[in-house]
Amino acid sequence: MILKKPTRRQWILMLYLPFHLIWYFILEQSVTTDYYTIHCAWDNLIPFCEWFVIPYLSWFLYMVTAGLYFLFKDDEAFEHYMLSLIFGFFICTFICSVFPNGQDLRPFNYNNNFAALLVKWMQDFDTNTNVFPSMHVVGALGAAFAIARSKTLKSKVWLQILNWMLCTAIIMATVFLKQHSVLDIASGIVVCVFVFWLVYKGYAGKLLTKFENLITKKRPV
Repeated sequence: MILKKPTRRQWILMLYLPFHLIWYFILEQSVTTDYYTIHCAWDNLIPFCEWFVIPYLSWFLYMVTAGLYFLFKDDEAFEHYMLSLIFGFFICTFICSVFPNGQDLRPFNYNNNFAALLVKWMQDFDTNTNVFPSMHVVGALGAAFAIARSKTLKSKVWLQILNWMLCTAIIMATVFLKQHSVLDIASGIVVCVFVFWLVYKGYAGKLLTKFENLITKKRPV
């Protein structure tokens, strides 16, 4: 099978990813102890369950798989997906930059099993800071919504059921692993509502076109 080459427009979209990773890495290194603690009463009602580490870590594979599929199979879905991530992650990272935040929900003691070992390993690089709004929620909903709207996938009922089940499990995992507060989830959903309106109404695509014309010095028709 011959894979098509990404278009210039798609390369422009993908160029944001290293910028985001660098920005987020700087935040993770700079926000360590002096932060506003995110917490609400509902957090105390949710028990810690280390087995949610499996859907939590699947977030990475979920997002990469969706992105690669759209890149080679569905140009429209790829653009919507990437624009959702770009605007969603930008908003989250900007909020964390001007409002340093974190959570103190992690347990002190863990069970002695494989899942608990995975949790400890994950916490070595996934810190308890920069949690509000939850990028895990924004990313999961961005992938789920793009899959649900994809012209090539929306008719596959079994896939759509699995899609929303996995998305729900990932979001639940953020609080059952004590990686996030319920407030992080709520704020992540609010971000997604705004971003999806911006993207799927076409406003974000128009901004992308203006940016593409600007860097290529091409006048719009």
